[in-house]
Amino acid sequence: MFQLQVTMNSNKGFRPVSTLVNVPSVAEFKADPLKYRNEGVLRICAKRGWTWQDVQRFGYDSNIRFRVYDKEKIEREKAERYEQIKKERGWT
Repeated sequence: MFQLQVTMNSNKGFRPVSTLVNVPSVAEFKADPLKYRNEGVLRICAKRGWTWQDVQRFGYDSNIRFRVYDKEKIEREKAERYEQIKKERGWT
């Protein structure tokens, strides 16, 4: 099982919104990506109290993306980026 981050970008200048969806396997996702897309949109709408009309009004309906959410990789990249910033600014 892995987690998939579903991100909706607005074409009207609003900030992106995202949520995590649990997917049993890559084969399941490739068989029916629309199912997981819809699950992500429903989770975002439930969390924010939106309806589909709100999603369309804010311009979030046109650009919906997926990515594998790997927490360890994200934390490692954050730490590397922080070390680079420290070197650039002369903190170490």
